[in-house]
Amino acid sequence: MFGKKKIAQQTATTQKETDDKPRIETWLGGNVNIMGNIDFTGAFSIDGMVEGNIHSDDPDSTLILGEKGRIIGDVHTAKIYANGRIDGNVIATKKVELHPKARINGDLHYNLLEMAVGAGVNGKLMHQELTETAEAAVKSTNNDESENEKA
Repeated sequence: MFGKKKIAQQTATTQKETDDKPRIETWLGGNVNIMGNIDFTGAFSIDGMVEGNIHSDDPDSTLILGEKGRIIGDVHTAKIYANGRIDGNVIATKKVELHPKARINGDLHYNLLEMAVGAGVNGKLMHQELTETAEAAVKSTNNDESENEKA
């Protein structure tokens, strides 16, 4: 009689939080270093190092960068949860969560941004609506490449 409603509310809240977390389909461990580009779908967790671009066209793709994870290259995905370091431009068509130890050295294109105290971005923050994000980011990246070729 008393408390049943409260228990039901707690269960509903816990279920919603669980549904929001992606199910990791691919994991790159801390002792692994990869040199080369990666294309993925679903949820991809990185605790090691990648020297190359990371890309996903999957509208529900999620990149999770652990505290010791490092990426040297550009990242393009729907959602990013980062607590490691990215040296390159980042394009997130849906959401970016930067946790306290996250560092991005490059431009960040995003639709939604959540940034914890301690996280850092050394580059431009460019907010775009969901439909504009990918198009503007691709144009920006192409402009950077053409300028580098002229130099």
